[in-house]
Amino acid sequence: MTAIYYYFKMLRINDWIKSYFWIPLIGAFLANASWKNFLLVAIIYFCATGYSFAVNNYFDVEIDKKHQGKIKSNKNPLAQGFATKKGTLMLLGILLSISIILAIQLNFIGFIFVVLSLAASTFYSIKFIRLKERFILDLATHGFMFGFFPFLAGVTLAQGNLDLTSILTGTLFALITANELLIHQIVDYKDDLRNTKTTVIKIGPKISYIYLILLFAVCVLCFRAIRKYCIIDVWNYYLFLLLLFWLPLHYAKGIKETNINQKFNKFIEI
Repeated sequence: MTAIYYYFKMLRINDWIKSYFWIPLIGAFLANASWKNFLLVAIIYFCATGYSFAVNNYFDVEIDKKHQGKIKSNKNPLAQGFATKKGTLMLLGILLSISIILAIQLNFIGFIFVVLSLAASTFYSIKFIRLKERFILDLATHGFMFGFFPFLAGVTLAQGNLDLTSILTGTLFALITANELLIHQIVDYKDDLRNTKTTVIKIGPKISYIYLILLFAVCVLCFRAIRKYCIIDVWNYYLFLLLLFWLPLHYAKGIKETNINQKFNKFIEI
């Protein structure tokens, strides 16, 4: 394998191409973006989302060395010595530059939301701040950096209006992506137990399921508010309804697979 391959893997594209990547594009679509602006939003958030995962890999390198799941899947080439810190910093600089340069050419407010996305991603992982290890703030930051800011960036970069509909929809995506992180933390509970301090580690998996149900209930309330107070096309309504269930279920599948594997392993041991 070439060095370029491993640096490309640092972006962990498979972890977000089916979910987070589409949130700013939905914003651009709902704002009736021209094909050119839609393409530019796609490039901006391909780089911005890749940056979010690569910067996480950079600061989590020591933790990921102890994470059996990530070692087996080679999600962090830096942790396995296939990439260097210097090379990763260069990669982060390139991704950051592309996102910022393209965004500022489209719309200033959209540019601000892109910068907020990138800043939240950095503060989420960087040492001494590490919002990903702070109770509840990990879920909130995750919701802002992958849901709220990207959606509003997509809307405004496409020259759309920052109105009640876009703000409530951005809030819905923030809640959904926060829910996704909670599910992800439940799946990774055993690997994370001795290595990091997530919300699930602090409250335990059983109470986490209660949080999961409550957070999903808030998602439903936000969805109902959009339906009641905003004028949206019926097809957009069904799109939100689909995403409300599909995105969490996409990660809930991981819980089911994890439980099945654990039961199978116990059976084999017997």
